[in-house]
Amino acid sequence: MKFAHFADLHLGYEQYNQSWRADDFAAAFRKAAEMAIAEGVEFVIISGDLFHRSVPNPKTLNDAIDVLKLFKTRKIPVFAVEGNHDKSVREMSAYHLLESLELLNVLGLRRERVEGDFVTSFRAENLYITKGVFRDVEIVGDRHRTKWQLEKILPHLKGEGKTILVLHQTVKEAVDVDLNIAWDLTADQLPPAEYYAMGHVHLRREMRVGNAFLAYPGSIERYDAREASHFIHFGERLERREGERKGFYIVEDFRPKFVAVETRDLYSISVEDEKGEGLERKFLSALELVKESGIVVAKLYCGENVDQKKFSDMALERAKYAEISFRRKDIGEIVEAKPEREFFTDFELKLLEILKEDDEISIKSALKLVREHYSLDLRKDEMDREAGKAEGEPLQEKVPEKKVEEKGRKLKTLLDFV
Repeated sequence: MKFAHFADLHLGYEQYNQSWRADDFAAAFRKAAEMAIAEGVEFVIISGDLFHRSVPNPKTLNDAIDVLKLFKTRKIPVFAVEGNHDKSVREMSAYHLLESLELLNVLGLRRERVEGDFVTSFRAENLYITKGVFRDVEIVGDRHRTKWQLEKILPHLKGEGKTILVLHQTVKEAVDVDLNIAWDLTADQLPPAEYYAMGHVHLRREMRVGNAFLAYPGSIERYDAREASHFIHFGERLERREGERKGFYIVEDFRPKFVAVETRDLYSISVEDEKGEGLERKFLSALELVKESGIVVAKLYCGENVDQKKFSDMALERAKYAEISFRRKDIGEIVEAKPEREFFTDFELKLLEILKEDDEISIKSALKLVREHYSLDLRKDEMDREAGKAEGEPLQEKVPEKKVEEKGRKLKTLLDFV
């Protein structure tokens, strides 16, 4: 059994407000698809963020259709979950349009049962979960959720035999060491599977969960300067290092093999000098390492004011696009960023996380959390008063509490929660 694992394709992303960058992202997906077909894959998994926006424009939709047709004409089924960029507050998304064209199969929670050549549905309380089926392997997954929604949904994402779990979420252990990224769940929360096909982390990562591989292929194109192909720093001396290669996975018998895809070079450059003349000389030396087709994102630091436009023009003479920022070395104080937990309680952090999703569902979840939290606090206060009474401490006069009736029905089922 052999399949391709893609994630974070971000079709339609006009990076740096350049329309031709959207063409780059589409070209990278097509190149990767052709390479996967040449490898003889039997099916394809897309772990979220096929699109950069939940409502892609007609050209972006057409780009997606053109590439997905490459798989359809060869009878290679595609299974996908919606990422945070894809999903809509409504039940339908662009994925469902592609599904109606038989170009992909959408995994996850549905109100209605879905059955097809490569999909089936099973009951989860008052909802259905659509899963993929390929021979003796089940492909189970769901769209991007907040970590608080995941607590309810994860227990249902289990297969009955050999299983591939597809999620667009961040696993804590995968990003803890070197990436400053908020996480959604820990490895021990994951249901059992033979392979975990993950998305949402744009840099390639692999780890083991028991005997199974958990893998993030990363974005195929370079999404921002942190994912640059080349890093160049010129302070006291010129230093350079290569960035991570970009691509996707070919997974054979549940073992991932990374396949690199060559895309446009992106250069992250930082240069510093006390004098403007020295800064210019160093910047020109750094630019000699840049290809004409490349993108330059540069940060300049100098003890003197410089003509930022002049440096931008210098870069544009060498590269296809350049974005230059400048900062005086002697101005401003560097302030250390402190962790959120120094400012917020666990309850407040949980509430803020839920409210990131600005929709009716999240508001209901937030209200429920607030009610539960403060009802617990009230019970604790009552217990403290009783304890004080037993110890002979003077009690404050109890203020009668106003009874508040909760309007609407309580959230009791999975459908209510989701």
